[in-house]
Amino acid sequence: MLVSRTQDGSPTSAPGCGWYASAPVLSAVGVYGGTVWTVRSWADCPLGNDAGNNIGLQMTMPAVWLCMTLSVLLTQRALRRRPLPGGRATMCLALLGAVVTLTLLYRFGMGWPYRPPEGDCTEGYPLFPFTGKTGPHAAD
Repeated sequence: MLVSRTQDGSPTSAPGCGWYASAPVLSAVGVYGGTVWTVRSWADCPLGNDAGNNIGLQMTMPAVWLCMTLSVLLTQRALRRRPLPGGRATMCLALLGAVVTLTLLYRFGMGWPYRPPEGDCTEGYPLFPFTGKTGPHAAD
């Protein structure tokens, strides 16, 4: 595919370097949204919001933000090297789609509590996405 280029060699449809500044912001919004969704899902568990390990969830946020920011930066670099047909609008939509996908991956990695029919939830948050839950039903 032939891509028209500017004098400095970058594709004409590629955004400037300021475009990379959106990665930390979009990642922060994605991590915050995924964390809020996780907190609401675990709200009625004794080891959920009211437990001491809620600080663990808050301490997980910077690590997830860093991972998401690096992934978004790599996506931006790939989109700049190989621009999609359709110009900047398509590139921005692709970037937004990547952030939504990473947010969903984060949320699904945090799991949902097991609610037995005979009693209350007795599980806690996973320590990091996809690492398994804490609590009595962690082996199930």
